[in-house]
Amino acid sequence: MRSMPTSSAQRRVIRIAVALAIGLVATAVATYLPMYMVERGNGATIGTIHRGVHGWWHARDRVFGLRWSNLMLIDPPLSTPIWDGELHGWEEPPPPPYPAAQFLRIGTLAAGWPLPTLRMRWTVTSMTRSFPVPAELDDADTSIVYAAESALTGSRGGGPEQVEVLWLGAIFDVVVFAAVVVGPVALLRRVIRGEFRRSTNPA
Repeated sequence: MRSMPTSSAQRRVIRIAVALAIGLVATAVATYLPMYMVERGNGATIGTIHRGVHGWWHARDRVFGLRWSNLMLIDPPLSTPIWDGELHGWEEPPPPPYPAAQFLRIGTLAAGWPLPTLRMRWTVTSMTRSFPVPAELDDADTSIVYAAESALTGSRGGGPEQVEVLWLGAIFDVVVFAAVVVGPVALLRRVIRGEFRRSTNPA
């Protein structure tokens, strides 16, 4: 019994499915490989942000495929609410109330390229843990490396307490990598098809 020929629509669906599968694998590689490859950061920049009556010291560093954000709560709270300082959604502090701790620190590592696809967060309420360091002192190029090590092996300050997929970034990255596969292949097919038509229909 002869098999039915595959229609052009079916072939297109197959190509898209294969491209998305490749995009998914490429996104996973672009998420985890930077954590294995990082050797040092670029040196964190330090500033302050305010969310309502709560102020935060904020240190930020980034390298290819990795972004580090370190927040430390400023005590005491303000008497008048203020909202200033820009943060990406993945690095925003959780809403209050906050634990009664003198050194509340929230370190967040986002991994993925071109957009972050994974968020890992450490929350520390005691100076007995050395990672993450207080944000106002986090001006070196090592915290992003320590965060990657901790995320992969649980060293330094232990593994992250929270791990969350950043779905918007994940979907975007999969589509981008899939398009990188589909685009050149489709162009090559058109070129080959055009050359074939010219060869079979000489002027």
